[in-house]
Amino acid sequence: MRFIARAALAVAYLSAATVAVIIKPKVLIITFFNAEGEVYLAKSNTTGALDFRAQQHRVPYASPEFPYLHCTANGDACLMTTGEAEIQATASTMALLADPQLDLRETYWVLTGIGGGAPDQVTLGAITLARFTVQVGMSYEMDARELPPDFASGYVPQGTDSPEAAWGSIYDSEVFEVNAALRDAVTAMIDPAKVVDSAVAAAYRANYADVPQFGAGAAPPAIHYCDSVTSDTWFTGALLAETHARRVDLWTNGTGVYCTTAQEDGAVLGALVRGALENRVDFARVAIVRTVSDFDRPYPGQSVMDNLINGTAGYPIAIENVWVAGNSIARGIISGWDETFKAGIPAQNYVGDVWGVLGGTPDFGPGRASSGNPVVLPGAKSQRQASGKRTTRRSRFQK
Repeated sequence: MRFIARAALAVAYLSAATVAVIIKPKVLIITFFNAEGEVYLAKSNTTGALDFRAQQHRVPYASPEFPYLHCTANGDACLMTTGEAEIQATASTMALLADPQLDLRETYWVLTGIGGGAPDQVTLGAITLARFTVQVGMSYEMDARELPPDFASGYVPQGTDSPEAAWGSIYDSEVFEVNAALRDAVTAMIDPAKVVDSAVAAAYRANYADVPQFGAGAAPPAIHYCDSVTSDTWFTGALLAETHARRVDLWTNGTGVYCTTAQEDGAVLGALVRGALENRVDFARVAIVRTVSDFDRPYPGQSVMDNLINGTAGYPIAIENVWVAGNSIARGIISGWDETFKAGIPAQNYVGDVWGVLGGTPDFGPGRASSGNPVVLPGAKSQRQASGKRTTRRSRFQK
């Protein structure tokens, strides 16, 4: 019986390995909770919209709440909702990578979701495109009532003894950097005139108009280059916002600019790095889009709790602008596929994780794994190997 069971299991694995690819999307839009995904489906009848209702594919091991990949009739564009927060986002992304019926090697991943915004950088409804995402949750945390007298914050980088310290313990999920040239290319596809605003949002952001520092927050929504932070903890208040802005600045060597909060960006990118190591995806084909639904700190005279609970005037336009950005980018990539995007947009900046496992030299942190060479996993052929060039596998502890 044990032999029969093992034989059946082997057949099952063989069958899974030999399943014909049925979907090879040019663009895969990732959303994170129901409203973000539903806006794409609801807009399917809109002029110029991609119709993601044409076909659906069940992804094994995806979120029980969002088990389907929704695709256009020709499969050029697909839509997936992962579920909120880091665990859900990572698990659903890994499910996509493991699905033998998907060929994602040339796919562009467009992460589109709402988030909080820093009023010194962006406003309600703004569309932001990031080069970096920083996992600010990678911290020691102390209650503010028990802080040492010289501590400006209760968040301390793990493995250090000061809020102002740089790097201590490194887990390789602290920072991810994506292709800035791709970011620039997809930004050009979004028509600023189509960015949605509302009277309700305008009235709310007017509360920030009397603070010169918050000129961006009082302005109408626009398109911005700035960066996201990843944390499952929803925070509010100037002190925490300033703490996380300093962390972004410190961990990107002064290149990154904090402007939006998110729960999932770093989680998805962590999974995609692993997918790239197995040549399931191209990490240089990832774009991060966040639209601003609320502010990360109150306006003058407002309590932090009121800002957290009642500061959602930008939510409807943020959801709408998720679609404005994502639909425009997907259509632009598809229309320019043969001429530009099939070959890829060469990155001029470093692309990858802290350790540099995909190759190259990180422009932040110690970059202590790859020494400039891609890591080669047992049983996996790297692209450099395929071209006949030698690669070296190194321990992550080697410098």
